[in-house]
Amino acid sequence: MDDDDEQSPCEGCKYILQRTWECVQFWTPLSVTFLILWLFFRPDRFHPRIDSGVLAALHLADGNATDHQRQLLYDLAVDLSFRNAHRRLSIRYLDIAATAFYGDTKLGPADDALPAPFRQGPKNTTVLHPSFRGAVEVDSGTAAELEREIAEGTVHVKVSVALTLKYKVWLIRDVYFYKYGCWLWFPPPANATPAVFDAGTRCWAVK
Repeated sequence: MDDDDEQSPCEGCKYILQRTWECVQFWTPLSVTFLILWLFFRPDRFHPRIDSGVLAALHLADGNATDHQRQLLYDLAVDLSFRNAHRRLSIRYLDIAATAFYGDTKLGPADDALPAPFRQGPKNTTVLHPSFRGAVEVDSGTAAELEREIAEGTVHVKVSVALTLKYKVWLIRDVYFYKYGCWLWFPPPANATPAVFDAGTRCWAVK
């Protein structure tokens, strides 16, 4: 038997292993680079803000709806901003929802549907203006908590923001869903004079 024929299977294996190793050497740095870029640019660092708010009403209606419930009247408007801080990447907002809460009591979603979908370019800020007006029945514990906060001179309201975002890094597109809590504090509105929140606050991701 020819010596070349005896060595050909080994030579073939060596060739396959060599080509495989060359592919690994070529793709591993690219894969690591892509992973680093993806971890850096993905929208985990994205946080909305409430720049300001006006609380025109947050008080209990006169009289009792029942022995155990009162009616809470509310009128809140906020400036809600979204900042895309990246220099080259865009964000597409597929859906936006905002809901106001007093404690665990849902005051209601924004009166007007927030605009979506829309695209936000790099280094860009978009400001929306959701407002919440209406009345809701609350239990005696919530009514007592509100009366206590009014007496102490500060009432606390939370705006919950839910976002569905589409994010693109190179050829990869992915959809993310996030929920944020934005906590606001106001002096109690009185004598038809709205209370103003102008400190600005960052919204934090919640589960």
